[in-house]
Amino acid sequence: MNISKNKKIIFLCLSFLFLTLLIPRAEASTLAEQLSGRIVLQVENKGEAYYINPLDKKGYYLGRPDDAFAVMRYFGLGVSNNDLDNFFKKGVRADLSGRILLKVQDKGQAYYVNPVNKQLYYLGRPSDAFNIMRQLGLGISNSNLEKISLQILIPNNSIPNPGEIVNPGEKAVRFTFKYKNKNYYLDQVYSDSLYNDYKNTNKFLQYPASNPPQNLRESYYNIFLTLKSGDDSIDKLVNDLRSLAIKEGFSENELVEFSMALVQYIPYDNSKNLSSPQNFPYETLYKNSGVCSDKSFLALLILRKLGYGAVIFDYPDDNHSAVAVACSGQSSYNSGYCFIETTNYFPVGVFPGSLSSGQAESGQINWSQIFSGDSLGRVETYQQTNGLVFSGMNNIVSQVDAISKMNTSIKQKKSEIDNLLLQLNTMQNELNQLLVKIEEYDQNNDVYNYNLSVNEYNSKAGIYNTALENYSLKVQIYNNDVALFNNMVKSFYQN
Repeated sequence: MNISKNKKIIFLCLSFLFLTLLIPRAEASTLAEQLSGRIVLQVENKGEAYYINPLDKKGYYLGRPDDAFAVMRYFGLGVSNNDLDNFFKKGVRADLSGRILLKVQDKGQAYYVNPVNKQLYYLGRPSDAFNIMRQLGLGISNSNLEKISLQILIPNNSIPNPGEIVNPGEKAVRFTFKYKNKNYYLDQVYSDSLYNDYKNTNKFLQYPASNPPQNLRESYYNIFLTLKSGDDSIDKLVNDLRSLAIKEGFSENELVEFSMALVQYIPYDNSKNLSSPQNFPYETLYKNSGVCSDKSFLALLILRKLGYGAVIFDYPDDNHSAVAVACSGQSSYNSGYCFIETTNYFPVGVFPGSLSSGQAESGQINWSQIFSGDSLGRVETYQQTNGLVFSGMNNIVSQVDAISKMNTSIKQKKSEIDNLLLQLNTMQNELNQLLVKIEEYDQNNDVYNYNLSVNEYNSKAGIYNTALENYSLKVQIYNNDVALFNNMVKSFYQN
């Protein structure tokens, strides 16, 4: 008995959906551009104020009158009396919206161009500037503020722009660094004559052949760790770091990390080679550059000034040096001291994956070996001193543990997703083969086998679609975990 084709069972139309596994990356936010020139108030946290600088679209802290004055000083644009008079009469140019204008012919009087109404507001004294800026502030949530790169300036009325001459024979140096993924500036003034004095000092260890020092390396390092008369650079640097840490509400452990971050972000001096003389810490600060040994000497003096026990770790196999701080909990080499890389930012206790031209790199991260110094070869210790003990390693170990567990979970989920994808591909091939048979039965007018195959296809297509939905859900979860993992790693290494 023949059955007409118009009574065929309708089969499901199926489009195979292939999901590519993507690791999401955050796109640059436009919020800072939208708020360019505005003052924003962190309404969920004591109303802290920030000025969104139109030049770099970063937020600068306006916590106290001195902070507002520092912002005025650094970002003020000099204008003539005539220009300012024209602005009052005819209005301010659009390109000056949100800028701070300094009346250079009249004692540097400052005016803020409010981008909302393009009106000029006289800032006067630091307290006046502080009050005006807060009155014009726009409330912002913590989540939105996190989308803006935040900065803080150390108020220091005696220091002009970095690199300019403060007084004859002096140089201002600006150190830029990050801590907890927040950008900081710190300005210091150094003496040309003291720099040249250090630079021209004999940097070789001399001793009678008949009476060599008990430890040559210790004696050699003592040369670079001995300060000359009148050198209070470490005192001033540490005092300013401590003042800023207090303002930020940092703990003593965080002060150590914060201070080491400044050293870590000092640019690496690629012009030096193995035959180049080492820097005294004052030279490193003055030049704002150095190699591993230069920066380790500086870090050691800072740790000592903070009152902490410290030591230098030398790695002769790799011609590398680092500093270490006395610590509790998980210490490096079970020495009671925690390794601190100085040529690049690494959290306390964390070793680099590799060295490139003397500078540390994270490289391919093995999270189970992140506290191991095996990659650097044998270690020698010098200049060991006792003092306060850094107790922040438990927190760092906990962060690594959380990242490592997330990494393991992601790998497991990736393996599961790959297996599901193979199953989906196999199921799709079977469905494609059934489609070929259905077409053949249709062309041969074999209604019986056609309908049987359609039933089979529909049944398998239902199973496939269920599996595909499960795959899609697992991919979504995987991508969310990858995004979280990337943010955790980015935060950990301050990338």
